[in-house]
Amino acid sequence: MNIQQRRLEKGWSQEELARHSGLSTRTIQRIEAGQKAGLESLKCLAAVFETSISELMQEQNMTDQEQTNQAKRPMINKIEREAIEFAQSLVNKPKKANAHSLSTIEQEAISYAKNLLKMFKS
Repeated sequence: MNIQQRRLEKGWSQEELARHSGLSTRTIQRIEAGQKAGLESLKCLAAVFETSISELMQEQNMTDQEQTNQAKRPMINKIEREAIEFAQSLVNKPKKANAHSLSTIEQEAISYAKNLLKMFKS
C-alpha cells in the first residue's frame, strides 16, 4: 500500500495528511506523484500511519519497480511480437528437399521457434 492509498484509507485529503504529519502539502504531492521521500519525511509519515519506516521504504521501492516495469512493457511487447514473427517465419520457411538437408542449427532453430509459438499461444 502506498502513501496515497494509506491517506485515502483514512479519508484524508493531502492537506489533512500534511497537517497530521507536519509535512508540507507540496511534499505530500511530490511523494504521491512518485518522488522518493526523504528519511525525515518517512519518519513523519510512519508515525502518522503507525507503521515502520522500513515498511514505507519497501513500499516506495516496490512502487518504483512497478513504474519501471510499466515503462518497459511496450518494449517487451514489441520484442515478443518480433520473436513471434521470427518464429513463424522459421516454421513457415519452405522446406528443402528433405529434413536431412537442413543443418543441425536450422533444425534446432525451427524446433525452438515451434516451442516459442506454443508458449505464446497458451
